[in-house]
Amino acid sequence: MSDAPRRGRERVPGMCIKCKSARPSVTIRQSLYCKECFVRTSIVKFRTGQSRLRKRVHNSGASALVAFSGGSTSSAMLKLVVDHQNSARKDVEATAAYAGLVVGHVDETCLFPEAEEDDIRAIAAASGLLYRTLALEDVFTLVDGERTALIEVVHASIAPGVEKDQFCARIIRPENKGSNREYLRALFASLGTATDKEHMLDIVKGFLIQQLARDAGCGVVLMGDSGTRLATKAVALTSRGRGFSLPLEVAAESQWIGGLSIWRPMRDFGAKEIAFFNRWTGQRSVAVPTFTTGGARQASIDRLAEAFITELDQGFSSTVPTVCRTMQKLEPRDEALAAAPCLVCGMPAEGNAQAWRNRLTISSSSVGRGDAGTRSPLSATLPESSEQGPGDASSLMEIAHAMCYSCQSLLHHASPGILLPKFCLERLQAGNAPGSSAHGTAEAQRETLRRQIDEFLLDDDDDDACDNSTAS
Repeated sequence: MSDAPRRGRERVPGMCIKCKSARPSVTIRQSLYCKECFVRTSIVKFRTGQSRLRKRVHNSGASALVAFSGGSTSSAMLKLVVDHQNSARKDVEATAAYAGLVVGHVDETCLFPEAEEDDIRAIAAASGLLYRTLALEDVFTLVDGERTALIEVVHASIAPGVEKDQFCARIIRPENKGSNREYLRALFASLGTATDKEHMLDIVKGFLIQQLARDAGCGVVLMGDSGTRLATKAVALTSRGRGFSLPLEVAAESQWIGGLSIWRPMRDFGAKEIAFFNRWTGQRSVAVPTFTTGGARQASIDRLAEAFITELDQGFSSTVPTVCRTMQKLEPRDEALAAAPCLVCGMPAEGNAQAWRNRLTISSSSVGRGDAGTRSPLSATLPESSEQGPGDASSLMEIAHAMCYSCQSLLHHASPGILLPKFCLERLQAGNAPGSSAHGTAEAQRETLRRQIDEFLLDDDDDDACDNSTAS
């Protein structure tokens, strides 16, 4: 047996690590690549990752929705997945990765008028796929010309050392005044910090992407989270107190969302790799604005985490891969998988969130958020409930047990009177349905909440009746 090293492992100093004959054009984690080999390697890496995902979940026959923001990572993902699908169609012996592909996009111009929606539509159109979109304000959409029922948080109080935090809310059905955009802007105006606004934006966009997938009949959602983004996300989510649900939020594949499988096929790519791939393949992308665009690194937890990971990765190129490999080892606890969904974010709501807060957090003694009648300036312009008076204490319900630790902090810093969209009410109903898990919550309390919210939601029979009347 020859002791000579195999040709594939030889390195020629100053030459591409793959072909060993061309001058390198880029350095990726101390490995040199020429342009052609880099693009080819990126394609192979993406398809290998797709194959691993399909083998794990056995869901290759499903249609997939490509969550497309127009940013660099989602644009690269769109090109890679479309090329993969088209190559399988040309090869009679190959199996297509998905039964069908749909591009799903959330229009954010209500909050960010500078968003380049025309360019985003043009990039999506170039893919040749069906394009579906919803706007952020659609979470407050009218049903049959009437405003849907909403949750109004009238009082949120977290005090150090108390036995029970207070999150008093009521279900209201506002009159048909105010546009969807006004309700959306009032929601974000009621939030205290840029961190909270970015948190709520992620929640709303996540819900709308799931809605697009269900409307399109897709069983898989492809999220454009790069390895750099996931490393940043892991730090930011942990800092926000989302460690309980972290394994589900950064997993390569997650089926926590009922009926949908969330895949993150770009997790093996760093931001630098994506930038060069887009440049050398001619794939266009746009800048996606956020609440901290152009701001200082201390503008929000997400912005600070991004700066931390990026600067660390510049000095230590193994930072992002190391964080991502560590994340792959995370497994959700049995308590998380059995928990009811948080009414705000939809992730598992830990039953002992309040006890954990009392043990570990430091708060000011003056933490009350004021009277129930005090509302933020924008939310004060919206109509009061057409069902109940603002002082009807009998209509109030306690919702602290139905929220995760992070979302409790989110609403604690929000202005009283904040109106949560209808999907929060639906999650509250799901978390308090008979037989649902709500660790640490008494069945009597769930029954009380169930009676309070049932009258505001349609049951399955009513849904069928509405569908039949519409069809006729």
